[in-house]
Amino acid sequence: MTVYLSKILQTLVFPLGMSIAVMVLGLLLLLFRRHRVGIAAITAGLILLWAASISPTAAWLTRLLEQDYPPRSVADTPRSDLAIVLGGALGGAAPPRQVPDLGGGVDRVWFAAQLYRQGRVPRLLVVGGNTPWTPQAPSEASSIKELLVAWGVPAEAVDIETGSLNTWENALGARRVIGAEVSGPLLLVTSGTHMRRALATFTRAGLDVIPATAEVSWTEGGKFTALDLIPNAGALAQTTLAFKEHLGLIVYRFLDRAD
Repeated sequence: MTVYLSKILQTLVFPLGMSIAVMVLGLLLLLFRRHRVGIAAITAGLILLWAASISPTAAWLTRLLEQDYPPRSVADTPRSDLAIVLGGALGGAAPPRQVPDLGGGVDRVWFAAQLYRQGRVPRLLVVGGNTPWTPQAPSEASSIKELLVAWGVPAEAVDIETGSLNTWENALGARRVIGAEVSGPLLLVTSGTHMRRALATFTRAGLDVIPATAEVSWTEGGKFTALDLIPNAGALAQTTLAFKEHLGLIVYRFLDRAD
């Protein structure tokens, strides 16, 4: 129930859901003959949706998250006894899929494989379970393990944790699996957009981790043009992702789940 409630609340506060809610409120006000306030609400909703759907907004919110945790080459990544690989990299092989659906976060799986193959870590721990609405699919952690093995990592070098559904549960699950077996800083492998919240959460859970950013969404270069002010679905998706991380960090700190 908590997972479902979380998803519903997220939908309402994310840019698309929020703008639609404001515009629906405006329509209701118009029905009750509150024309001036209703038109203002609809206008505000449209402006919010436009602002969230343009590239400058997406780039700004993303850069705020990623600028402190730039990616490093495998050779420049510190050695460690273990790398913790977070889920969110692929979709499960639920029918009619025959294989997992590789998502944009699959870079972290590839990066983790290279960390092992180039001798930066001797073991990997993958954390991530299934949401309640996809129980028929294998856990994401087990699917990621299969992908790691296909990319040259021995199966015996990969441990998995399959019960966690969010970043806080990832941290608790990782701590439970690791126990007292591993000491010293551990590599935390996830995307640049997620790294700030993940690092704060795993630290709060009592794990000594250092960032090993697998990929970033914001890149330098590019010249601003009027085309950047035209709304597009890609920018809206990136704004939503970045907004989720900013809001998630605020909520986690309020709940004492992040430093």
